[in-house]
Amino acid sequence: MTYDLVVKRRRELFEAINGFREGQIEPCISCANLKEKSYKDVDFSWLGGEPLPAGMNIQHFSACNQRCTYCVFTVEDNFIKSQYDPVKYLELFREAGRLGGNNWIDFSGGETASLKDFDRILNYLLDHNLGTVVVYSNAAIFNQTLYDALKQNKVILTTSLDTGVASSYNKLHGTKTFPKVVRNLIRYRNSGTHNLWLKCVICESNRSEDDLWGFILAMLALRPNKIMICPDFPYGKTEVPEETLKFSAKLWYMIEELVGITPIDYASTFGDAVWVKYRQDLPAAIEQVRREGPLGRPDDIQYLEPARIRDILKYRFGRLRGAMWRSELRQRFVPSGGERERVMVNFYRKTIGHFVGE
Repeated sequence: MTYDLVVKRRRELFEAINGFREGQIEPCISCANLKEKSYKDVDFSWLGGEPLPAGMNIQHFSACNQRCTYCVFTVEDNFIKSQYDPVKYLELFREAGRLGGNNWIDFSGGETASLKDFDRILNYLLDHNLGTVVVYSNAAIFNQTLYDALKQNKVILTTSLDTGVASSYNKLHGTKTFPKVVRNLIRYRNSGTHNLWLKCVICESNRSEDDLWGFILAMLALRPNKIMICPDFPYGKTEVPEETLKFSAKLWYMIEELVGITPIDYASTFGDAVWVKYRQDLPAAIEQVRREGPLGRPDDIQYLEPARIRDILKYRFGRLRGAMWRSELRQRFVPSGGERERVMVNFYRKTIGHFVGE
């Protein structure tokens, strides 16, 4: 592989996308981030140099340690190991003096942290100041290089958590890695980074009240810097289900009200008609939830007797506490009958338990 050959193939791909020649155009032709330019303004000899969303996308594999039900690789059973060394391609342009910085780099694929050369690739991107680097990882594998980069705010970590309920997570992701994921996210959070981004992909199996409240509590515990909401990818369908739209709106409202963060619509750059309609419908659905006020309006609380407020809180926290106390995660980190359990129970009784009258 030579620099001239790569430039030639880039030009051929561009011409195929624009109908000037025959050639493979998928998945490029359906990319939501295509940008119109005059032919004369396109310079194939340079790589990078513009901070376009996913403008530089490193995705040379699809092998993964999870089987997420909403992932296209799971749907198509298409898990491929690393096909080439992306650093070699970047080096061709760097050695030619044609590698631009100020990029938005999406480093994704299957599970990035499972790559044997993950550290080398990430360090190359950082050492050459190529721009904003977004690492997509399910966080089931802890990586020290990623932690160090997060600590220095050199990268953004994006993880799809999707729920705060272990059973739902394991069903959605096809593994029993929920305790590892939560533990590793806590470790990444404790790096002090400003760049922890968590996502909720809303599917039929995680649209329950338990999943909704579990996700909210997880966000309060993990304190991400950004929270993204995305409906399940509607492969072959013409619209997002109405139930998903309503759940998205309620989750959006509750994140704003309880977590204090305005979410990001992860589908905002997708160009297909199904996503356009979803984006058009979402604001009205959120306003409808606000009018209904599922959490109660602040000015209503003052008219409730203190005992009634305690009853409401006791009921809400009681259900959540029971679910969490019976979870595999609690048994893993707070085993029954130990000193840690005694300390945890006393702490609860003196804080939340005391407040809600338990």
